[in-house]
Amino acid sequence: MRVRPVLALACLIVGSAAGWTVVPLRAESPETGRGDRAGLEDRLTSGLRVKAPREVKFVQNVVRNVREGRLPEHLVDATYLWAVRRGKKYPFPAFEHVMRLKAEKLGVDLDALSGP
Repeated sequence: MRVRPVLALACLIVGSAAGWTVVPLRAESPETGRGDRAGLEDRLTSGLRVKAPREVKFVQNVVRNVREGRLPEHLVDATYLWAVRRGKKYPFPAFEHVMRLKAEKLGVDLDALSGP
């Protein structure tokens, strides 16, 4: 018998009896209707300490490629976490370098402007 499924079921039963509500992890943002990806740009911009206009455009291009399905979001998240956890004061250059390498392997040009 597995403990985790039983524990999860017990928490669900106790929670529903206590009047708790279950919130999906990827709830859509009421303002945008885009779900988690609406916060992706904010998370990258603040976490990577993006300042220069060129850096802002790079982050916007990465988010656009995620939204359009060219880049997997988990790949961007993993690269972001790696860059931030390196412990450097300014993680953007490492993120940009590795994102460009990974995108190139997938055939995605992060310099190409697409859409509005």
